[in-house]
Amino acid sequence: MKKKVLIIGIILIVISLFSFFLFFNNNKSDDKSINDLLKEKGYSDSEVSFILDKVSKEDYDYVLEFGYDKSLINILSSSEYDENKFTDYIKYYMKNKDSNINDIITIINSDYDLDNYPASSLLASLVKEKYYINGNVARYLDYGNNHDVDFKKVIGIVNSKADLGFYSESLDSNLGANNLVLVNKFYHLKDDYMPSDLVSLGGQYNRGANSRMRKEAADAFMKMVDAAKLDNIILYNASAFRSYDYQVNLYNRYIKRDGKAAADKYSARPGYSEHQTGLCSDLNIIDDSFDGTDEANWLKDNAYKYGFILRFPKGKEDITGYKYEPWHYRYVGLDAAKIIYEDDITLEEYYAYYIEKL
Repeated sequence: MKKKVLIIGIILIVISLFSFFLFFNNNKSDDKSINDLLKEKGYSDSEVSFILDKVSKEDYDYVLEFGYDKSLINILSSSEYDENKFTDYIKYYMKNKDSNINDIITIINSDYDLDNYPASSLLASLVKEKYYINGNVARYLDYGNNHDVDFKKVIGIVNSKADLGFYSESLDSNLGANNLVLVNKFYHLKDDYMPSDLVSLGGQYNRGANSRMRKEAADAFMKMVDAAKLDNIILYNASAFRSYDYQVNLYNRYIKRDGKAAADKYSARPGYSEHQTGLCSDLNIIDDSFDGTDEANWLKDNAYKYGFILRFPKGKEDITGYKYEPWHYRYVGLDAAKIIYEDDITLEEYYAYYIEKL
């Protein structure tokens, strides 16, 4: 009985060794086959070794179909190369053979659906920007190829719709966004809109006729004024909530004085004024002389801590549609204000990426 068991054991060992031998030889044969085939395509020994090291075995046939191309080595040599995206690189490269390999890899690595767009340094730079929105890519490329501005500005202008031309669209403001409701040269409020929670600023907090703000904004405003006072900075409201009818009279007065084109650079058309939201305030001096004062500088550095943003910053006129207004601050809440301040963006840019895109 023991002898029979021993024989069976020996037989099983022999079968196992034979199976391993066949498996090893088959794999060796396969490796030898791909080596030879790649050499026949024109790749050197070192290139073949490099390819087999960087490409998954399941993609070997794809390499053979690809044929000899030095760009294959360049793709595999990139520090940004991702083995899992090998076929995507090759497919996109085949459509863009004259393009920079690094641009091709950057575009594919972005994971955006861009197969139908030609590879370019502009596209590669755009996809690396934080506020890139894939749905806007065609407009990004159109604007970027026709204007000498940096990539961040291209994205800011397009995301804000400014590339379409101010007042070219008339869209209802999304009141559901609450403190983040956008009112600008594209988004407007109805002529009868008035916030239901307006409260009046009084005492040290106000020196203007238009003294009302929405309650949450008013509370934050008073906290900001109190904090500034501790730093020997005196702040106060000069103009907050303004009704639609009030804006009609104001805007018409500016047109009569300066003409419509000039008025549109510093005054909102009725329904398009942010003051109608009850979420903003013109502080202290509504004049360019406010710029550079201790009060203006304190606001720039600290307003975001209380949920306010400088609404129409210098250098962003082509995004907001308004000239720089160092006195105009808008309440958006602590979280949004922090992002807008730290990333140096406008409410338009924030809204497009965090609200409208969703």
